[in-house]
Amino acid sequence: MSVSAWEPDPTGRHQYRWWDGEKWTDQVADDGVQSVDPVSIDEARTPRQTPPSVPPPPPSSVPGHIEGDPDTAHPELLTMLASRWRRIGAFLLEPVLAAVTLIIGWLIWSLIVYSRGQTPAKQVLRLRVIRLRDHRAAGWGWMALREMVLKTVVGVFLSSFYLVGLVWFIVNGIVFLSNERRQALWDKMLKTVVISDPDHRFKPVPLSRYVSGS
Repeated sequence: MSVSAWEPDPTGRHQYRWWDGEKWTDQVADDGVQSVDPVSIDEARTPRQTPPSVPPPPPSSVPGHIEGDPDTAHPELLTMLASRWRRIGAFLLEPVLAAVTLIIGWLIWSLIVYSRGQTPAKQVLRLRVIRLRDHRAAGWGWMALREMVLKTVVGVFLSSFYLVGLVWFIVNGIVFLSNERRQALWDKMLKTVVISDPDHRFKPVPLSRYVSGS
């Protein structure tokens, strides 16, 4: 079986089409942007060009993700989701690490690992926050928004109102436990998921992306 890769689209309708090692799939790419274009049975069995006449495209890390569609997640990514127990473990470990490092150490540690889509506890447990829009590790800006604003500032503010804080906690727990992507409320808001990534497969979002607003 040949190696799966982006190859020139044998149908001629697009620049590239994904060859899965056995047949052509419906994943295509044009000018670095991925989309879907189904192929017929005969088209899927069209022989692969060897070697390819043009280099593979640079678009995305994996086929199956449509750029700009934050609700599209590649099946492989979903198999890497961190278990709920590990997520809960990271949540409970975070204040312990903060106390052990006298908070200051934890803050410095956080500022360093935020750029990799992690918090201190997530780094210890080898977890990583991934953006669904481009399948990349959330960079510093996204992590600061997720951890400092949505989880800490909003959480502390709502907790100051006992009943409201209790409702926030219960709703967040229900959302986290009931959806297949294991997203908490802040994950839903930011279109992120938390995965187990011990091999560091996912790169962070470059700082320039925040400046450009993408």
